[in-house]
Amino acid sequence: MPKVSICLPVYNGSNYLAKAIDNVLSQTFQDFELLIANDCSTDETQSIIDSYAAKDARIVSWVNEKNLKLF
Repeated sequence: MPKVSICLPVYNGSNYLAKAIDNVLSQTFQDFELLIANDCSTDETQSIIDSYAAKDARIVSWVNEKNLKLF
């Protein structure tokens, strides 16, 4: 169980998502999980998430069944 959970909600954030993920992954503290909640994005958000998750097991993501408009 990681010591820290980092939550990253996203909706159509493809322009900034890679930079945000890179910033989290570059931290010196490494005992964390990155939880990414995709609120039904219609851009390239999910493919960006999938490419990072395939390379780093600390990344856990999901897509909401419907847009909850929370983010």
